[in-house]
Amino acid sequence: MSTKKLAVIGGGASGICSAIEAKYRDNTIDVTVFERLPKVAKKILATGNGRCNFTNENLSPVHFHGDTFFLRKVLTSSYADTENYFRSLGLISYSEDGRIYPRSQQAASLRDILIQKLNESDVTVKTETPVTDIQTVKSGFKVNGEYFDAVIVSGGGNAAAVHGSDGSCYKLLEKLGHTKTPLYPALCGLTVSDKNLNILKGVRAEAKASLYCGNELLGEESGEIQFTDKAISGIPVMNLSHLCKNNKDLSLSIDLCEEISQNELREHFKIIKNSAPERDIETVLSGVVNTKIGFAAMNKSGIKPHTKIGKLSPALAEMLCNVLKNFTFTVTGTKGFDNAQITCGGIKTTEISPDTMMSNIISGLFICGEIVDIHGDCGGYNLHLAWTTGRIAGNAAAEYIINKG
Repeated sequence: MSTKKLAVIGGGASGICSAIEAKYRDNTIDVTVFERLPKVAKKILATGNGRCNFTNENLSPVHFHGDTFFLRKVLTSSYADTENYFRSLGLISYSEDGRIYPRSQQAASLRDILIQKLNESDVTVKTETPVTDIQTVKSGFKVNGEYFDAVIVSGGGNAAAVHGSDGSCYKLLEKLGHTKTPLYPALCGLTVSDKNLNILKGVRAEAKASLYCGNELLGEESGEIQFTDKAISGIPVMNLSHLCKNNKDLSLSIDLCEEISQNELREHFKIIKNSAPERDIETVLSGVVNTKIGFAAMNKSGIKPHTKIGKLSPALAEMLCNVLKNFTFTVTGTKGFDNAQITCGGIKTTEISPDTMMSNIISGLFICGEIVDIHGDCGGYNLHLAWTTGRIAGNAAAEYIINKG
């Protein structure tokens, strides 16, 4: 009886898990992982600022985007208990505000455990081997001319090509009859046009970000926002970035005093105006916000430095309150795929079975990971999808080969 063979295209999070799961289901299957970079799992090292936030305690569907039916199936799968899965591989984790990290606080710990498990499972890993061709043949496939009984495509999306995913697998799947939805960078900063950004550069502030297309509110998120010389970033903004797509007339409104109402701000300034009329406005603002934010708010409101609060007109005082509660920037775009953590868009979920991750177009072809048109917010949600869809695909691919006989 000839050896049954499975090809896994892409040695990232989903690809590695699919290979491990396939060998766990049937160790007699010859599993080969194809990776175009010199090493597998490179992107894992960059996640969570090098600490690898690999899942989250709160896996509510509200933190995921895409086909709700497909996502519901994946998130309730028996393979969705990511924390215990890695515990079984030898990784102890801990929670920080619901985000799950390796206890070592090193992404390398998780990466090393996965690679060790690949080795223990006798998975063949071919690095520096990009896949340029997948052909369907009688009873199977040819990958770069080599025969396999089944194929798992887990080559990632368009984001951060330096870490391995260059989008080449989309073309492979399109040639096989699959459909790719439009792709957009997601979980990245937004580039904005406003001279006050030069003042705000380097500031981190707790705030609420609201993204608008014209007068339509697309979404809003709260948390730490970061200002650079050309862009605004931080988790709230990154979570909103996928909503930009090809929309025009975009603006980002920042509430820099979310827990303080505009009326409370108004009263605060009135009290100081009555009790200390000779106090400079910048000094007054330093009691409320970061000094740089205060200067930027004054500049945007047209208030000159060293203006005494007692001399501030009611109209300018109201303008200042408006700016602090609604500091609006014109959005010129996103920071692009090179600076994005994930890709919005991908292979249509209607063409994939959520129970097995097998193609509805070609039997024996499985698709998992970021290349699928689903994604999550910051917080370990996208890695959770990668591990889960990879494990589903690996088990199902092995089962398919077994039943194929």
